[in-house]
Amino acid sequence: MFVSLAACGSRAPASTVSTGSTETTAEGNTAPESLVLTQDDNGGSFEIRAGGTIELSLEANPSTGYSWEMDDPDPEASLREQIKDPTFVPDDPSAVGSGGIITFTFRAVDRGEMAIKLAYYPPDAAEAPTETFQIDLTVR
Repeated sequence: MFVSLAACGSRAPASTVSTGSTETTAEGNTAPESLVLTQDDNGGSFEIRAGGTIELSLEANPSTGYSWEMDDPDPEASLREQIKDPTFVPDDPSAVGSGGIITFTFRAVDRGEMAIKLAYYPPDAAEAPTETFQIDLTVR
């Protein structure tokens, strides 16, 4: 799966929340049904139930030409799928070129372990990424 979006900025997220229900089901699965993650969660490890959703919000500025791209070496073997197009919310909607937050939404489709990786490329994607984001995910 390939996602190319403009991204840049230095705005800290308004809040960093990793959420999810931890109620025990009849099967004993205590993994949350949803996760809400930000750049502050970079490098973290998380659990989620199969079928659960992951919202990943990253700092972005579409006017710079930089782009976030999924770094998935084998998308066919992935345990997650992107379930809707990313959404961008600017910090200041009235300011041309305003930075803001872009949110990716995924579904954990199968049990196992995986990583969600994104790389932040300059306008000339032939260059190395200037930033990366990765979380390790266990789908239960």
